[in-house]
Amino acid sequence: MKFTSLGFLLFFLVVYCLHWVFRGKLRLGFLFLASLAFYAAWSIPFAFHFFAIVVLNHFFNKQILKNKSSFWYPVSLFVNFGNLFLFKYFYFLWALLFQLTGSFFFAPESIQTFLNSQFGVDSITLPLAISFYTFQMVAYTIDIKRGNAEENPNFLQFALFIFFFPQLVAGPIVRHGEFFYQLEVWNAKKEQLFEGYYLVFLGLFKKVVLADNLSPVIEPVFQNPDQYDGVTNLIAIFGYAARVFCDFSGYTDLARGLGKLLGINLPENFHAPYLSTSVRELWTRWHMTLATWIKDYIYFPLGGSRVSEYRGYVNLIVTFTLAGFWHGANFTFIIWGFLHGFMLSLERKIELIRKPDKTIKLPKWKKISGFVYTFLFFVLSIPFFNAPSVQNALSMYVNVFTGSAGERTNKSELVLYSLILTFLLNYLQTKPSFPRENWSTKTSFGFLLIFSLVVTILLGYLAPGGTEFIYFQF
Repeated sequence: MKFTSLGFLLFFLVVYCLHWVFRGKLRLGFLFLASLAFYAAWSIPFAFHFFAIVVLNHFFNKQILKNKSSFWYPVSLFVNFGNLFLFKYFYFLWALLFQLTGSFFFAPESIQTFLNSQFGVDSITLPLAISFYTFQMVAYTIDIKRGNAEENPNFLQFALFIFFFPQLVAGPIVRHGEFFYQLEVWNAKKEQLFEGYYLVFLGLFKKVVLADNLSPVIEPVFQNPDQYDGVTNLIAIFGYAARVFCDFSGYTDLARGLGKLLGINLPENFHAPYLSTSVRELWTRWHMTLATWIKDYIYFPLGGSRVSEYRGYVNLIVTFTLAGFWHGANFTFIIWGFLHGFMLSLERKIELIRKPDKTIKLPKWKKISGFVYTFLFFVLSIPFFNAPSVQNALSMYVNVFTGSAGERTNKSELVLYSLILTFLLNYLQTKPSFPRENWSTKTSFGFLLIFSLVVTILLGYLAPGGTEFIYFQF
């Protein structure tokens, strides 16, 4: 059930109207059942599988709360990461073993025959949202072990924390300290509802009007870069920068907006990332909940920056390489993560050499050059993020830098306009008073009506049919 579908609109209207009727445990139970139904609309068997994982985690967490030294802690981590590995990384490892050994035992046909004979299926299907819900449950378990989570929620509270459908599929990755307290004071104010309404339409504009119209222009180039000339390959790479921001931040806007309408505030996940002046700053603005997750649960446990200088660089590279691997079981994501980790290490080394005075405001030209460098680095790493193979990614680089011949796209204006709008959206995020800091005024109410009407008209004229959100595949 896609957020951009008519079916979801009807589903949400029913949930929205009924959920305010209930109070206390009835509201919790209703929203949990609605969230379970939302997931089951994609796959009923995997909905039961997901439910079983949540039940197990609730049991593990209760045991760990009773006794921090309980052996249930490693069991919990094993179950969660084992579940993630089985469904997301099994084929990657199996193919790697086949390449290393050449043994028929590891051949794709062997596992396919085994699955067909034993389970009646041809392949292992990746469950929807498995990466996001695994990270959310693991974070809570680790925080309990560390003594940083003492809420001790009942099953309905915990189940809703994990299942809450606005953020279930592609985040943001919600932490316990951002969620459970809201269940105690569950009462949306008018300003919260207005902001939720605005975020829903903003998300629809980003996703449907911008991202979905870019997809058919740029995706064929990533799938077959040698068919197109160097200019078209370059346009596709820049176009993907606009698409991935509008698609993913559009999903986050929808998730946050729907959450606010239901009385739950979800964390911001993007804050003007394309206006960053360094890769380090970029990762404080891009996919912020993932960035803080990998910092708290990978980077710091490795020693962070409290170790020797060069060990610190290794920690950064390992952390972001693993973050790349989290995105998908493909060498392209590993390389993408490594590049970002390496650049962060390089920036840290340069900063140690220069020892800049952070109390002095940077001159304008340095800010502009930093912004250009950061955005170009992000763009140039995109082929490894979106191409289906390393070969495709390398072909795109070769085609761009050699100016190869091939088909030329006639949609370059669409990419240019989308990029301009993307930067405008980033700029507006730096203005906390936009559209209105105080949603209770008549002016802001009028703005909401006009804005929603304009977006609805644009949806009617420009909706291309709807593509899946990019991060659904992760």
